[in-house]
Amino acid sequence: MRLRPFALVEPETVPEAVEILARLDGEARVIAGGTALVPTMRLGLVAPDRLVSLHRIAGLSEVRVDKGMLEIGAMTTLAALVRHAIVREGWPLLAHAASRVATPPIRSSATLGGNLCYAEAASDPAPALLCLEAQVRVADSVGERVVPIGEFFTGFYETAVAAGEILTAVRVPPMPEGARAGYVKFCPRSAEDKPLIGVAALVTLDGARRVSDIRLADTDPRAARRSGAAGRDADRCRGSRRRGHRGHRG
Repeated sequence: MRLRPFALVEPETVPEAVEILARLDGEARVIAGGTALVPTMRLGLVAPDRLVSLHRIAGLSEVRVDKGMLEIGAMTTLAALVRHAIVREGWPLLAHAASRVATPPIRSSATLGGNLCYAEAASDPAPALLCLEAQVRVADSVGERVVPIGEFFTGFYETAVAAGEILTAVRVPPMPEGARAGYVKFCPRSAEDKPLIGVAALVTLDGARRVSDIRLADTDPRAARRSGAAGRDADRCRGSRRRGHRGHRG
């Protein structure tokens, strides 16, 4: 199906983008990488009168560490996230989950902010961010608010981002000392397909190599939970690991 005509607006600041979204003359949609929005437009599921591109807004593609917290701009592509040395070394669970998204061409266009706002149940990064207890920064005409990732997803294809708001960044706390983590998914056809189910896990060991905390999350983005396995011996937990699963040390 051909795309119906639309206007493309390219603001250079977040306040300007928010102001454009607030206009009442027709429907507006934010576009980042376009890997989810454009196909839905082709199917006629959405028909915005204008698209608000965030590509010209400085700072939305930055990846940096601020007071121990990893801050990822919403326009950071998944490919850039996978390649970034800071992410690979300090937050390997997130880097690994992002590397499992679709194909290299898709990862080169798809952004972390767009992936989260699409809120598809088959998202690979979401379980990792839930295990890492990330926070999402959302801006509007008044200012900015921070939403815990556990409260960000409100349903299938639904998020806490309200009309007139824009996701600007994701903040990720450092992995706990002694933590190990991993992400696995089952795909019905190929490794590059959307997961039928994907699960992230983060296990923290204390000084005696006993489990002090276990976090689990799957590709239902609303699901994040802690296990009551605290106190179990690390070797016993390792024995229950699925064959072929490669974990990541923090």
